[in-house]
Amino acid sequence: MSAPNDILFEIPHYSQYKIVVAGDALVGKTQLVSVFTKRSFEHKPTAGADISFIKLTSPSEGKSTTTAIFWDLSGQPAFHKVRPLFYEGAHAVIYVFDISRESTVLSLPSWFKEVKKVIPESPAVLIGNKVDLEGDREVSDDIGQRFADKMHAQYFPTSAVKNTGVISAFASAIRRAVSYRDQS
Repeated sequence: MSAPNDILFEIPHYSQYKIVVAGDALVGKTQLVSVFTKRSFEHKPTAGADISFIKLTSPSEGKSTTTAIFWDLSGQPAFHKVRPLFYEGAHAVIYVFDISRESTVLSLPSWFKEVKKVIPESPAVLIGNKVDLEGDREVSDDIGQRFADKMHAQYFPTSAVKNTGVISAFASAIRRAVSYRDQS
């Protein structure tokens, strides 16, 4: 398993990047963030919003540091009115669905629309989580890729339980956040 710093790129100065993690309840958003930031799997629901961060150091450029701040938002319908407040100022979005529940991929257009009202130009990553439940799969990677293409996002199948694809997905989100903010 590679370390988070192995994914870093050249960063010219100290920076902070806000990345929102959005999707239906129980798709594994909190667990994915925990696996990436804390290197551990935690099974806990999010009530409202949970904020986690990780500091990454560039191997060159004078060991410059960046902080990726992940805003893990509750997917419960009761929070739909307050979630847009948390999108403000985000540099990238990670959308998550559960490959074992088709309803979670079918709700992606609603999530996309909700986020784009607040941050219309934000780059995105799409995660199809829980690939460890292959026997219960209801959504193929082809369908995930088609949704990603429509969203102009990069698609990653992942498993928070087995830490499969998590670093690659989050590294992509960080790179997209850096590129987006640097272009703004």
